[in-house]
Amino acid sequence: MNNVKDDVLHELELNTSLTAQLDAYSGYPAIFHLKAPSNQDFDTYVVYQLINNTDTFYADNKSLKEYIHIQISVFTKQGSTTSLAEEVNKAMRSLGFYRVVVGESHESDTGYDHIYTRWKIKINKEGV
Repeated sequence: MNNVKDDVLHELELNTSLTAQLDAYSGYPAIFHLKAPSNQDFDTYVVYQLINNTDTFYADNKSLKEYIHIQISVFTKQGSTTSLAEEVNKAMRSLGFYRVVVGESHESDTGYDHIYTRWKIKINKEGV
C-alpha cells in the first residue's frame, strides 16, 4: 500500500502562498493529520486525511494499481476561502491528484468557514 500522506503534507508545507495564510503551531504551519490539537484557538488551519485506498487493475490475481482518495479541509475565521482553496488545488495537482469534490460550509458553533476538497489519484502499487 502506497502511503501518500507524507507527500501531501510535504507539498502543502512547500506552498508558501498557502502557509503564509495559516497560523503556526510549534514553529510549523498549522497543517494536521486527522484533527487539529485540542485547546487551540487557530484563525486558519488545514486538516488532511486518507478517505480510502482501493486496489484495482488486477493481473494474475494481483492488484497492479491503487485508487487513493484524500480529503483536505481548510478552516478559517478571517481568511479567504477562495484563496486558501486555490492554494490547496495547486499543491494537490502538483502531486498528480485530481479533485472530485469541493464544498463549503459555515460552522456557527465555532465561527469557522470550512472548505473541503476530495482528491483521487491512481498509482502503481509499490513493488509492481
